[in-house]
Amino acid sequence: MRLPTEPKGRSVGAEAPSADRSGGDALLNVHELDVVYHGRGGHLPALREMSFQVHPGEILGVIGESGCGKSTLSSAIMRLLPPNGEITRGSIRFGERELLSLGPEEMRRLRGPEIAMIFQDPLTSLNPTFTIGAQLVDAQRAHAGRAPRRSLRRRAIEMLEQVGIPDASERIGTYPHQFSGGMRQRIMIAMALLLEPKLLIADEPTSALDVTLEAQILELLRRLRHERGTAILFISHDLGVVAQLCDRILVMYAGSTVELGDVLPTFERPLHPYTQALIAAAPTRGRRGEPLATIPGKVPSLSALPTGCKFAPRCAHAQDVNLEREPELVEFDGRYVRCNIYDPSSGYVATNELQSR
Repeated sequence: MRLPTEPKGRSVGAEAPSADRSGGDALLNVHELDVVYHGRGGHLPALREMSFQVHPGEILGVIGESGCGKSTLSSAIMRLLPPNGEITRGSIRFGERELLSLGPEEMRRLRGPEIAMIFQDPLTSLNPTFTIGAQLVDAQRAHAGRAPRRSLRRRAIEMLEQVGIPDASERIGTYPHQFSGGMRQRIMIAMALLLEPKLLIADEPTSALDVTLEAQILELLRRLRHERGTAILFISHDLGVVAQLCDRILVMYAGSTVELGDVLPTFERPLHPYTQALIAAAPTRGRRGEPLATIPGKVPSLSALPTGCKFAPRCAHAQDVNLEREPELVEFDGRYVRCNIYDPSSGYVATNELQSR
């Protein structure tokens, strides 16, 4: 892909990006979200100007290297940031409700039947002193009122069977440590789906699973989307899974969006140099036997973010303008990209060529 000699990018300014084609209302609308962590060394900006939407029945994939802010984003939406984390600006709307204005009790009522999350580490999410059955039944009882315990237990067994737990009716009485890591991950998925949430946030849900079970879980997520209209925010390092599962893709770097758009055109013709580098570094059959591409350097520390473009120190196409100017999120070719290359007002001289792989 050759750089445009006459950039056609359009700054989105304060407008939250949306790729809604149906005209329906967004279920989740994150707008200009900033999150900081307070430490001894000062304030660390973990998220900056995050804006995106997720619609009913849509799967939005979130990718980026470790340290780019993906898990912080999911914790902010769930209002489960650690004590030193603070949302300093922005809005998180779920339907008609502003989540940042809800109190702790209102958020507790929302988590489960409305918004559920599959956490990255199931061992830290399951209570080791209670059986799996007790935790699955209590999760339902917290929202199901006085429903009979027998029906809640039956529902728990059905969900364990759906996620591939063998002999679920017997194993429901065992403890978390009696399961393998992959089994515990399946149990967490079952717990998240028990109350049929409208929005499911999945943080690396298949990372501990073998290929066969991964395919089973992905098929379950597709079924949820088609049969129940469940919206899914799917966080993953696996670009192959994102490509086959998701409708749109959000690429994060150093706490902000660098590219947002439909999956197919993004993988076929990535715009941002970081997106191109991530895709080039993924192994494919066509490059079997060849050395894997790598991205030089590393994600900058929150305590030492560079001025201007945060990716410039690792970018082969950086110019002086990248070191001085923080790129705006602009609309280009039906997508959104945070790069001076596509911003007509940046002063970037289009003399390089980006190789789309």
